Amino acid sequence: MPVSNTKTDEARQVAEYWDRIAPEFDSIYAGNKNLLARGLDRWLRKDMYQRFDWVMRKAEELRPATVCDIGCGSGRFVSSLAKRGAQVTGLDFAPEMLNLASQLVEREGVADRCRFVLSDVLDWKTSENFDLVIAIGFWDYVANPLARLQVIHKLTGRTFLSAWPRAGTLRMAIRKVRLKVAGCPVYFWRLTDVESYLNQAGFQVESCEVLGQLYCIQARPV
Repeated sequence: MPVSNTKTDEARQVAEYWDRIAPEFDSIYAGNKNLLARGLDRWLRKDMYQRFDWVMRKAEELRPATVCDIGCGSGRFVSSLAKRGAQVTGLDFAPEMLNLASQLVEREGVADRCRFVLSDVLDWKTSENFDLVIAIGFWDYVANPLARLQVIHKLTGRTFLSAWPRAGTLRMAIRKVRLKVAGCPVYFWRLTDVESYLNQAGFQVESCEVLGQLYCIQARPV
């Protein structure tokens, strides 16, 4: 689950929104819906599944021993990466999301390779370094990415994978209206701005794939 830029009312709104919809959001991955609802998810939220497959494909290539998932939500990425043998830390500041994540890794039998931290990445006091850091479904809710990218740079040993919602799409307008009604801010990005933020934070972009409404970017610290 992503976070906003500062500890303001906006940050509280984001956390409250994700706490409120945690089970509903997780059902998109779990598939515990009727046939019509599952079909709509596969059509309207196709890039959610694509970004998941992209991360797992990159993980197969990179074979990381340690992973940190920034904004881990209900733990779907954490569990799958742990199944591939990694020690995974999931960071989020929505308690209900972390409750779901903890339950998931227990069910999947990988709890011994997972841990969860209730925190905004800006507030996380750690000297740890991870082979792979991911931030997926995170930047949608961050007004100014630079401060968090600078912290993530310190956490990243080898590779950083991130997904950014593209500006200028039809879905952008629809999401802005829908989430405004729900009381949650949302942001969209041009590729040039994303690359600029990553470079300012000390990353070098290695590749970018456009998956549906997303820029999926692989970068490394320099």
